[in-house]
Amino acid sequence: MTQEKPTMAKLLEMMAEELGETPLTMEYLSQINEDVVYEHAANKNFAMTGKHIPPKYKLLMSLAISAALGVESCINTYTKVALKKGFSPEEIMESIVLARFVKGTTVISSSTEAMKMVADSL
Repeated sequence: MTQEKPTMAKLLEMMAEELGETPLTMEYLSQINEDVVYEHAANKNFAMTGKHIPPKYKLLMSLAISAALGVESCINTYTKVALKKGFSPEEIMESIVLARFVKGTTVISSSTEAMKMVADSL
C-alpha cells in the first residue's frame, strides 16, 4: 500500500511546523519545480529514518556537517530545530566545535604530500 503524497501546501506546512517557519528556499522552489521539493522531502525522510543512529545524533551531525561546509542557512535552521527540541546550548556548541576541529584537520591531512616535500628538503 503506497502512501499518498501530501499537497505542496501541506508539505510546506509540515516543514514550517518542524522549523518554526516555512523555509524560503523550499517556498521559492515549490513555485519553480514542485518535484524537487518532493524529492528533497523524500531524501530527508530516507536519511532521518534509519534505525541505527538516534534522531538527536542525526540532528547534531547535520548541524556539524553544515558548519563544516559553511552553509549558514542550514546552520541556523538546525540550531533553531535543536533549540526547539530542547537541546542544550552546550550540545549545540560542542557539535560546532567538533566540526571546526574536523574541518581544520582536513587542512593538515590534505597537506601530507607538501609536508613530505618540505621534510625531504631539510
